[in-house]
Amino acid sequence: MEVAMSVQYVVGINIGFHDSSACLLRDGALRMMVEQERVSRRKRALAQSPADAVAACLQAEGIGPDEVDVLAIGWDFRDTAIGRMKRFGDEALTRTILPGRTRPAPPVRWVPHHIAHAASAYYSSGLEEAAVLVVDGAGERTATTIATATPAGIEIVREWPISQSLGFLYAAATRWSGFGDWGAGKLMGLAAYGRPCDDSPVRVTEDGYELVIDGRRLEIAEDDGRAVRGPMLSQFPDFEKAMLGRFAEIYPYAERSDSGEDAIAYADFAASIQNGLERAMAALAEQAARTGKSALVLAGGVAMNCSMIGGLIRAGTFDTVYVPPVPTDSGVGLGAALVVAAEQDGFAPTVIDHPYWSNDIDRDEAETALTAAGLTGRKLAEDDLAAEVAGLLSAGRILGWARGRAEIGERALGARSIIADPRSRTTLRRLNVLKGREMWRPVAPSVLAERIDEVMETPVGSPARFMLAAGRVRASMRTIVPAVTHVDGTARPQLVDRRTNPGYWSMIENFRRLTGVPLVVNTSFNLAGEPIVRTAADAVSTFQRCPEMDALVLGPMLVERPENAGTRTN
Repeated sequence: MEVAMSVQYVVGINIGFHDSSACLLRDGALRMMVEQERVSRRKRALAQSPADAVAACLQAEGIGPDEVDVLAIGWDFRDTAIGRMKRFGDEALTRTILPGRTRPAPPVRWVPHHIAHAASAYYSSGLEEAAVLVVDGAGERTATTIATATPAGIEIVREWPISQSLGFLYAAATRWSGFGDWGAGKLMGLAAYGRPCDDSPVRVTEDGYELVIDGRRLEIAEDDGRAVRGPMLSQFPDFEKAMLGRFAEIYPYAERSDSGEDAIAYADFAASIQNGLERAMAALAEQAARTGKSALVLAGGVAMNCSMIGGLIRAGTFDTVYVPPVPTDSGVGLGAALVVAAEQDGFAPTVIDHPYWSNDIDRDEAETALTAAGLTGRKLAEDDLAAEVAGLLSAGRILGWARGRAEIGERALGARSIIADPRSRTTLRRLNVLKGREMWRPVAPSVLAERIDEVMETPVGSPARFMLAAGRVRASMRTIVPAVTHVDGTARPQLVDRRTNPGYWSMIENFRRLTGVPLVVNTSFNLAGEPIVRTAADAVSTFQRCPEMDALVLGPMLVERPENAGTRTN
């Protein structure tokens, strides 16, 4: 008589300050992941509980809160000032995160923040062993960690304190330039327009890097060493004051901006900060290579810097460089859940080689959303849809594209995207107007994976599956695809795999047959200040509020505006 094996469900969450999220693992395999902002429609989900995201995960799996066996959290606040102040209790926490549970609270696992980051990268990479770099604003006590990862677990090799935070350095520079708390991507894009200055708060050392003020290593009081005040720069006013003072000394030509309106004036400053970050990360990679590992995995918010990641790939220090699609705090719940799952016999983690782990859009949901909005669409067979959309793009149309399971992470990757023709620089202007963005900001290409060498001169590696590595566009292609070529001749491509997103691949292949160009413009399907769309209703609402968007692909449906029925060109 066979004995039924019990199923273990682990819910992993990021809670607290920003980017709340949830994921669900079944016997160690990833089933679903949802970022809270996509449900609440509040960008970054600042100070929001991930309870809605948890509920969305459970609903997708068809289970209730009583079936959750472990709740894993990508922070360990218990021995910090925050933990002592808020007196986190496991039972009270599970009532908030898993409302409606009738059984006793499941075990709660508090996983240290940088271990959770490291686990999210290593266990999802498919690598047997790797060196690990975690670089962000702040964990409980640290801002930078080098570790090794093997099937036996994750072992920390070296840590840098919060006073040496590269993430906070970049955040301070972002504020200085007038881009606010969440403009790191803007600063990175602006850097391409400038030339770096020699002086910098970053100094490369024999054992890595250090942040310096007036030639001396920056030291910031961190209370009793257990008192992390939060992962935001604003929680460390002494650090910000020191950095902003230094910026004023070494970049006097650009006084602190409050608005970001005169961004180009900060181009050399942005280039200097970017250069300092890249030098520090290269030095850290050299230190990580001393572990003897041939592969490097990265996580933490700094791993979103695609220019830096591209530089690490080109350096060739490691045979393999991997970054998960959620290297930010959105991914620490996944990492925490994987730490728990790795303790079980027979653990076989899910290799994350695509980003499509969130909710689906099916025909019924698409038709319901369109009917509720008073819109009509045509249902097309897959081949016909791919061909017709390619034709619309080649005629200069801009389309919303919402199909299949949504992406996880901050990049739209062909499931919740706005797509367009890359052959005219006018496309970039139109998209920046549509999204309320600055005119100097670039957009990115989705490229057929098997044709990436036709487009890119330098390697972009596996991080390009998630649009997380920049490289140089071939000189012969730059005038052909000006909409996606940045001012310095680079681009941040997404590799589109026929296996993992056949519909999106087929549409781009049809576009290639029409135009000879194996890529389309891809930017995220959202308007300024809003999260990327998640559901069919989100997509329809955004489409209706965006008259510059000519048509919408929603599941199997194609919706065109009556006023744009004729051919439109750039």
